[in-house]
Amino acid sequence: MFFGIVFVPSSGIIFSTLVPLTHKIMKTHIKLLNSLLVLLVITGIWSCENRLETVQGKGKAAFSLSIPDDTKSALGLFSDTAAVSYHILVSADDMEGNSVISDSLIAVYRFGTGFISEDIELETGEYRLTKFMVINPSGAVIYAAPISGSPLAYLIKRPLPFFFRIIDEQTTTVVPEVLFVGDQTPGQFGYVNFGMQVIKPLHFHTICVFDPGNPLIMAPIQITTAKLTVVANDGWRYTFNLTASVNHLIIRGGSEYYTFILEKEGFQSQKLQFSGRQLASTTSEDPIVLRIPWGTSQWQLLELQPGPDTGKDAMISNLDPDKNFGDHKYFETTFLSEPVLTVMRSNRSAIWFNLNALPKSALIQKVTLQLVFDLPVPFDTTFITDTPPSTGISWYGGVLQQIVEPWDEYRITWNNQPKTIEANQVYISPFIRNANFITVDVTRLFVPVNEVTAPNYGMLFKLWPTEKFPGFRFASGDYPEARMRPKLMIYYTLRTL
Repeated sequence: MFFGIVFVPSSGIIFSTLVPLTHKIMKTHIKLLNSLLVLLVITGIWSCENRLETVQGKGKAAFSLSIPDDTKSALGLFSDTAAVSYHILVSADDMEGNSVISDSLIAVYRFGTGFISEDIELETGEYRLTKFMVINPSGAVIYAAPISGSPLAYLIKRPLPFFFRIIDEQTTTVVPEVLFVGDQTPGQFGYVNFGMQVIKPLHFHTICVFDPGNPLIMAPIQITTAKLTVVANDGWRYTFNLTASVNHLIIRGGSEYYTFILEKEGFQSQKLQFSGRQLASTTSEDPIVLRIPWGTSQWQLLELQPGPDTGKDAMISNLDPDKNFGDHKYFETTFLSEPVLTVMRSNRSAIWFNLNALPKSALIQKVTLQLVFDLPVPFDTTFITDTPPSTGISWYGGVLQQIVEPWDEYRITWNNQPKTIEANQVYISPFIRNANFITVDVTRLFVPVNEVTAPNYGMLFKLWPTEKFPGFRFASGDYPEARMRPKLMIYYTLRTL
């Protein structure tokens, strides 16, 4: 008798058996073990394939540049006076040869002694980088990655196509090697139509607003976010997410006219056309104004802006823990020193809106809360950030939390403040802006992202995560000037049978 061991790599399983020293029994054992080995290998391969197939999602690619030091200094790329508006022209295919990035013009930014691009979102999987050029502010190609088989390809270790992989919810940094173009011809890099691909970026400024013809929107004009797709005559297109401010956008130049497709959630899309000359003449002080007509809304709107008689809000303070501030002109959450008492005062606020006017068949699509201030709370500008709170990030600001028990406007105090929950809370980041109002998306407090069974008795405005930030002070429903009071806007559709 002897002791035998079989190891199956695909499964990580070790089998052991005692095999008698007879030829017939040994052959029988070998056949059985071979069959088992084949079955386990097939099973392992099948489960591996299934694990790969189930990993679906999206990741991001960021393009960085590997530039020789001698050409960096020759071009003055990293001097204090160097221009920053460099771009890369990129094309990429999936492994089946389908184009996923076609001659896209992407801004790159100086990062230490190199450059890195803005992130590009792609489906998870493997891709081939097929074109890569660096374009200076004058529109000239100064660097290019040579294609395999071209006369200059031997100078770099990994010529194009350059393979890279996108992993779910991760950013992959793609770093192709490039060569200084100088007086080299396109053919030496493997680009047959190299000269036709030199694109000069076109800079322009734009802002999106609701059409002031909307009777439900009072002055000043309401600036809003939107999605803008720009299409050139040659078929190039790119989609930008516009912020509620003046946007500085960079597109592919060379087209006489550009088509704009303006999209806003809940509104019909708008199709506009502008000449390249019109776009180039814009400035941050004189941007192109894109208007969203209110008549194109696919949603209905319930607007609530109650005053002292119909509204319900109150302030509470830890310096007067048993005192009620039901008639207080500020909707605030603050952490300030009291000069007389030389102590720190913490204030919070509660607010509730009566939704009885909302039709019973209404399906809430979006809810926003507009808050206006007369004078902002002074605070250290080092707190100014748009970074959302997450693990490992030092962040201070405010939150609106769902109140889950009844409260009375003229009985609520610091010592009997109602309970709240953190689920679905809405963060408000510190800010500095020219306008004296902010619009906060509070949809998740009315249509919970994280489902909770707790009742909704309004919102509590408090500092987060601790009272280290001076806070916010907006007008409340008791503020003398009606237009400055908190305004809740509920966008909804009606159920159809």
